[in-house]
Amino acid sequence: MSRIQPSYGIEKLGRLRKVLLHDPVESLATINQSNYKYHLFNYVPKVDQYLIEHKKYAQLLQAHGVEVLFVRDFVHHTKDLLAKLPNLPYLHDTAVVTSKGAILSEMCPGTRAGEEQVVKEVLQAIGIPIFHEFETHEQFEGCLVLSPDTLIIVDTERHKPSTIEKFFTKALDIFEEVIYVEVPQARRFMHADMIFNRISEDLALYFPPAFLRTYLITRQKRLEIDLRTFLGKRNMELVEIDNEEQQNWGCSFVVLEPKVLIHYDLALNRQTKETLKQRGVQIIEFHPDALLAGGGSLRCLTLRLWRT
Repeated sequence: MSRIQPSYGIEKLGRLRKVLLHDPVESLATINQSNYKYHLFNYVPKVDQYLIEHKKYAQLLQAHGVEVLFVRDFVHHTKDLLAKLPNLPYLHDTAVVTSKGAILSEMCPGTRAGEEQVVKEVLQAIGIPIFHEFETHEQFEGCLVLSPDTLIIVDTERHKPSTIEKFFTKALDIFEEVIYVEVPQARRFMHADMIFNRISEDLALYFPPAFLRTYLITRQKRLEIDLRTFLGKRNMELVEIDNEEQQNWGCSFVVLEPKVLIHYDLALNRQTKETLKQRGVQIIEFHPDALLAGGGSLRCLTLRLWRT
């Protein structure tokens, strides 16, 4: 008798089927000239235009067959928080959904604290169990799934090293190995997808200068590795992006299916786009304007729930 597969989990890089988005109708207008930096925005957003662009992105996903769920349709107990969390649209950082359940982040103190409470309610409402959640004093804003066997955890300014160390054992309950990366403690590297992202099973983009030290961690060992060499032996090619591309969210895209990306049109330069084209990659471009105020990519706006 075959085992029924859950309709959630994104470990295997198949077709993107379902995502969660949040349109910040209640909270965006609370950002002003005196508090935009506290709220991690680059500048005060044009609210109406931001919401229009966010809607266009949702429609783009739907046009490509992706089911789009919205946070507001599934919250009850945490509904009042929607007006207090202007960073909630950046759902990517709040959880990673595996076929064993969600790894729920513990957001850092400040403007993002409490986002995980909203996301937890939504996930439970749509039938996705919580595999792991962190304690209140811990800080852990996301990780990156490389494959069904491999998880990448980056020690960014939005993580506590002690929390990461404690989580390794739990992560190895799902994954065979963890690739752990030490990076400069800077805003531009605040989440893993700012320095690395998979395009297909044999291709990824990355920003080498951010990789200070990289380790392979399994239940049996912990050893330092060179990421490009290590993944090269597994037939994955890493394509470098430059400094400007990295700061324009070059690695932070949404994979619709292997080698089909949804990405900001300004993120990659002509040379990188041509390199990817030669490798069979299609880029569906989206032009941002008001969305840039929030300092995040389309991937940042997207909690991917299910791939097949």
